[in-house]
Amino acid sequence: MSLIRTIQCRFYGALNRFLRPEQRHRGFSRAVKGIPAIKDTLEALGVPHTEIDCIVVNGRCVRFLYQIRGGERIQVYPDAGKVKLKKIIRRSLKPKPPANPKFVLDVHLGKLARHLRLLGFDVIYQKDMEDAAIVCMGGKSRRIILTRDIGLLKNKIVRHGYFVRATDPKKQIREIVRRFDLAAKMRPFRLCLECNGRIRRIAKSRIENRLPPLTREHYTRFYHCPRCDKIYWQGAHYKQFLKIIKTIRH
Repeated sequence: MSLIRTIQCRFYGALNRFLRPEQRHRGFSRAVKGIPAIKDTLEALGVPHTEIDCIVVNGRCVRFLYQIRGGERIQVYPDAGKVKLKKIIRRSLKPKPPANPKFVLDVHLGKLARHLRLLGFDVIYQKDMEDAAIVCMGGKSRRIILTRDIGLLKNKIVRHGYFVRATDPKKQIREIVRRFDLAAKMRPFRLCLECNGRIRRIAKSRIENRLPPLTREHYTRFYHCPRCDKIYWQGAHYKQFLKIIKTIRH
């Protein structure tokens, strides 16, 4: 029969958003059964491991495999650099994001996927993509998983993942650009918003018969995605996209 033990927990900063209201911004007791890994215990409280950067147990930094014995005082931080405790060796648990970040998004983030592609970032997004496929894609291709599903980020295979806070697409793209420091890496209007393929300049004469009458009359510069066959030109949507890019850069 497994013994029930008690631990003391305290979460800091943005991690509090994942806790129940009565557990936020204060220490609280937690009963645990057996000798669980600290990762499992913290995620059972609602905090995905991808959001945790530093765990301090009785004044010592530990990794996710640390096994709880009972009686520990546990402090959990979203950023190892902001740990205020003295005389401890800070250990960052978050792996460094890829130098040239690529993303895979869950089914709830379709508009964010389009905005990221607009800025030139490689994004995999499918409306019917299962969670297992997203996790697999994140691991095999070292893609950063962006999601509004906390449970998806608790999968032990996930290394690079982030819970998107905002619900408005315009706020989401600004959030992601800031979180992953993407401003200097933006290369707008290079990828297809629909399929993520590379778009290329195409002669008007090659697609003229596919253009609406007014577009054929007023525009001369066109781009084409060889992967999905979509055609782009600098119409009203282009001006809207320019506004989005301007707000992100400022």
